[in-house]
Amino acid sequence: MGLIKKNESGETVLLNSHHLFGRNKHSTNTFIPDSDVTRSHATIFWKCRDWYIRDHSRNGTLVNSKYVHNSTVKLSLGDKIQFAKNESTKWILKDISNPKSYLKSLTYKNKTLLLATGLSLPNDENPELSVYFDKDNKWIAELEGRTFSLEHGTIFHFNNEEWMFIENIGMDETLDHGHVINQAYFQFNLSADEERINVKIVTTDLKMDLGERVHNYLLLVLARKKLNDIQAGYVYSDQGWIDVEELMENMGREFRKEIDEYILNLQIHRIRKQLIELEPYGYLFSNIIERRRGKIRFAHKFFQLFKEEQLVGEIIPT
Repeated sequence: MGLIKKNESGETVLLNSHHLFGRNKHSTNTFIPDSDVTRSHATIFWKCRDWYIRDHSRNGTLVNSKYVHNSTVKLSLGDKIQFAKNESTKWILKDISNPKSYLKSLTYKNKTLLLATGLSLPNDENPELSVYFDKDNKWIAELEGRTFSLEHGTIFHFNNEEWMFIENIGMDETLDHGHVINQAYFQFNLSADEERINVKIVTTDLKMDLGERVHNYLLLVLARKKLNDIQAGYVYSDQGWIDVEELMENMGREFRKEIDEYILNLQIHRIRKQLIELEPYGYLFSNIIERRRGKIRFAHKFFQLFKEEQLVGEIIPT
């Protein structure tokens, strides 16, 4: 992610996709108190896979000791940017990779968590907070069993800290996400005894293999419930919902052990994590499980069920 480092103090700043520098403490992303710096001095921004700086100040900006005034120049790794005469306003561009969304701690200064494709806190084995990127190019957070969208500037509390979500440019600026999603379907392949459940995501040009995992059983139960509701004529908004308590009882019988909400949420987290890491488009399906109060469902419209290579049910795009 784009990053600049202050030459004098060593302070580092992550660059937002549109990052304003200046002397206005309330409206700038990075406050520079020097008297030669104007209230809205210059903007560093991301465009067409490159970083640029635009000066809009009275006194101009120096880039590698060259004067830039009310104009825009492209930046390169290692460029030295000086916003005023004083050496204390000199910064060095240390990273020119694309901007990413992140969580910023409002409790502890300079504490940030990058969101490349997703994040689990405090860790993957105990995911009390999950943040992931969904098919609609939006960031979603799951905390204590509730799901909410993250908009730029959203503030929430977790683990005795206050966090703010900072949104930057999407993960892929060119891919037609809608086409990939709307033409894809989940394919379940079951053994005769259903002890082995393989899941693939089939798109128009490739198959993404999720393999045989324990948590595939959860996806299978939800897909079957959705298929039954479709065959019963339910409207889409009512299809596939299953009570969490009923689902946990079902899983308990299958695995011959008690399943509580912690274990269920851990299974859901592992499904999402696997999808986020599945190349090239797995992250587009990371919201495969949808929640509402006390219920969850399989969220994708299309799927196929095979048992011993025999088709037993399908809802696929035409």
